[in-house]
Amino acid sequence: MKSHLQRVVAISIIVSVLALASQMITVFAQEQKIETDSVNDVTLRVIFHFREATETVYTFKLFDTMSSGFDRTKALTFRLEGVIGWDKPLLYNAIDKSFVIGKSVQHDYSEFDVDVIFQHGNQPFRQFSYGDCQIKNYNVYTEYDREESYNGRTKFVYLDRIDFDCRGFSLGNPIYQKMLEDQKAEKTSEAMKSIKQKKSEKK
Repeated sequence: MKSHLQRVVAISIIVSVLALASQMITVFAQEQKIETDSVNDVTLRVIFHFREATETVYTFKLFDTMSSGFDRTKALTFRLEGVIGWDKPLLYNAIDKSFVIGKSVQHDYSEFDVDVIFQHGNQPFRQFSYGDCQIKNYNVYTEYDREESYNGRTKFVYLDRIDFDCRGFSLGNPIYQKMLEDQKAEKTSEAMKSIKQKKSEKK
């Protein structure tokens, strides 16, 4: 009798644990939390529109409008910084050609457009679009934590620092556009429901 009771209790515990696990899986599936190394989990996506092809880079961590973002009296310049890596071969080619040939000579990478997009997951929040850009300056530097990098506690980071000169500039507000689209879709849905209701009443 005692062993039977123990089995019933054990089975009840297992069922409860499985039910709880199932609920947790459902919650995690519904709330896909995106974790990044930035506040509010915002990521930076930069799209380069070269004549040869388009290149999208996700590894830039610093974007700076260089005080020209809202001042029409200043030249349109901006800066990007990120870890040196395999994900920007076309950009590196543009940098190399600009250095060898010079900025005054026309070539496939002499002018290009750039979209800088801040987003959370797949939802963009803010967009800076630059047109007719050139490489103004390029530097590589090393980021380290003083003596800790030398004694092996942390790692060195080798970074690209790229400055751009552009002639065109526009701001984008994708989240506002999405809000307008959602409002339009909601009004359309309500109108369709009203039409269906009127049709059913006539019958």
